[in-house]
Amino acid sequence: MATSKLRPTKNADGSAIVTPSRTGAYGEAYVMPMGIGRYGLADEGSYWTASSVIGTDITAHAAPAIADAETKPILHLFNGGTNDVYLDYIEILTTIANASATAVAFRLYLDAKGATSRTGAGTAITPVNTRSNSTTTTGVTMFAGAVTAVGTSPKLAFSRVIKEFIGVALDRYSFSFGNGLSGNPTTTYIAGATNIVTFGPPIVLAPGGNLCFCQVSPSGAATAATFQFELGYFER
Repeated sequence: MATSKLRPTKNADGSAIVTPSRTGAYGEAYVMPMGIGRYGLADEGSYWTASSVIGTDITAHAAPAIADAETKPILHLFNGGTNDVYLDYIEILTTIANASATAVAFRLYLDAKGATSRTGAGTAITPVNTRSNSTTTTGVTMFAGAVTAVGTSPKLAFSRVIKEFIGVALDRYSFSFGNGLSGNPTTTYIAGATNIVTFGPPIVLAPGGNLCFCQVSPSGAATAATFQFELGYFER
């Protein structure tokens, strides 16, 4: 029986196959781990990263409040493809903090609008497949910055106060999604800045869905924060 390491064409979920009697969406009859962590996904051409340019800051919203969080994402993803998108991690490096904000919090919203909910602004980001010779194209369209968005019925999937006091330049916020509380959230203080690692729920962006990752800065002044970021996800 011939096998292929690269990801095959996707079948309809639950498609009938006589032997074996139950398979995955790509006809997987068994699971054969390749390496550790996400290497199996990367090896078949299913893993993607996206990032800002080092040294080039992205400007976020000025004084984003909880009331309008879902309409003012700093990262916006639209899944215009046919595969599901699984969020793996996000890392945010603050280069200018939102002045006078009393805390730093993040919220993540999902919706199933069927079209992009982005209405304007932001910088277009091109995701990169982490397999060097992959020709697979991603279904994700991504924008970062002071993006505006209007969804049909956005639902709050993640809400977390990351820092209970004012943020400062060089704060680094790292989010790991889908691993539960597999590790202890950590905070490291370096010359006044903080390096915070926290964990979020599994996030699945279905075809036609939107993801809005928003920063909330209670009592923030009109000075907009700036940041750099990296994000990882996989498609299947």
